[in-house]
Amino acid sequence: MNYLYIFLAIVLLITAGLVVDHYRMRKIAMSRGKPDICAYARSFDFRNTDTKIMREVYNSVQEWAGKYDGIAFPVQSSDSFESLYKMDPDDLDDIYIEVAEKLGISIKEAEKNPYFEQVKTVKDLVLFLNNQPKLKNA
Repeated sequence: MNYLYIFLAIVLLITAGLVVDHYRMRKIAMSRGKPDICAYARSFDFRNTDTKIMREVYNSVQEWAGKYDGIAFPVQSSDSFESLYKMDPDDLDDIYIEVAEKLGISIKEAEKNPYFEQVKTVKDLVLFLNNQPKLKNA
């Protein structure tokens, strides 16, 4: 019987954490207003950064972050994957691989990239992908 109480306590704590995180993200989303990809794009040097990568990362992160009151989360380039999104590194890897595959970007030899193990924000992810070589057949 004690195991049941421990299990229920764990489930309750996890549920409470998810609810608190949902309201935290909702508050941030509501304070930012409607999503504005133009403001996001202006935070990059778009002459030296592939705009397709900028857009695809924006869309992928926005999809991951979800909707609040029917409005997609307003992603900003300075958003931290760890502190704001509380994103698991595996989820970040999934976004990286998904964007790379969609846009024909190599995921090999990532350790040679100057942004390797430096991706902390949405902008860092865009710059990391921008510095990866393109696949020849893409």
